[in-house]
Amino acid sequence: MKKKSLYQTNQWAEFRELVIELDGNKCTICGRSRDEVVLQVHHLRYIPERKPWEYATNECRTLCKGCHASEHGIVMPKVGWEYLGEEDLGDLIGTCDNCGSSLRHQFFIFHENWGTIGVGTYCCDVLTDSNIASNLVESQKRYDERKKRFVNSKRWKNSNNVVLIKQSGFSIKITQIIDSYYITINQLESSKKYASLIDAQEKVFDVIESGKLIDYFNEKKIPFDKKKTKHKE
Repeated sequence: MKKKSLYQTNQWAEFRELVIELDGNKCTICGRSRDEVVLQVHHLRYIPERKPWEYATNECRTLCKGCHASEHGIVMPKVGWEYLGEEDLGDLIGTCDNCGSSLRHQFFIFHENWGTIGVGTYCCDVLTDSNIASNLVESQKRYDERKKRFVNSKRWKNSNNVVLIKQSGFSIKITQIIDSYYITINQLESSKKYASLIDAQEKVFDVIESGKLIDYFNEKKIPFDKKKTKHKE
C-alpha cells in the first residue's frame, strides 16, 4: 500500500485551514479569495525533519496557487521586483523578457527567486509597482528635446569657421580646425577634438545641462572672466 504523503494527512489539513483563516481566507500577495482561486500555504523556511504542520503560524503564509508557484520559481513572479538600472539601446532592437515586445529603453529588475531580467517601460512599472521607468523615459525624452533645440538654436552665430553662442551665463565658441572641432567656454579651451559641429554642440549642452561645467569652475575657483587657459577635458 502506497504511503500517504504528509500533505494528505488530517494534521496538515487542519494546520493549513488555520493559516488560511488567520490570513483572512485570501492570498497575502494578490489579495484574491478562495472563491476566485485555489489557496495554499507556503512555508517561509524549511527545517529538516520537521513535519509541515510543526511550524509556528507566523512562519507560513497563505498564497494562491499562482503566487505560490512564483515564490518557488516555477513561474515568473508578478510582484516583489526591484529596479536596478536602465540602458538606452538607441533603437527598437531589444526584447522584453516578460512580454516579448520590442523595446528601445531596457530596464533591469531583480527578484530574489528569479534573478535579473530586462524589460520595457510598461512591464517595469507594473512589476515594480512604481512609475520609475515611465518617469525616466519621460525625463530622457525632455532632455533629448532640449538638446535638439539647443543645437538648432538660431542664437548660434557663424563667423570664419567659428560658431558662437551665449548660454546660461557662459560664452561658448566652437572652432573648426581642418576636420576637427574644438570648444572654448569663457576663454577656457578644451584640448579634446570632435568629429562634427553637432558632436561639439551636444557636448556643450551636456556639460551645461548637467551642471558639471559650473561645478568645474567653482571647484577650480576660476572666475568667469579668466584669461585664456589650456584645459584638458
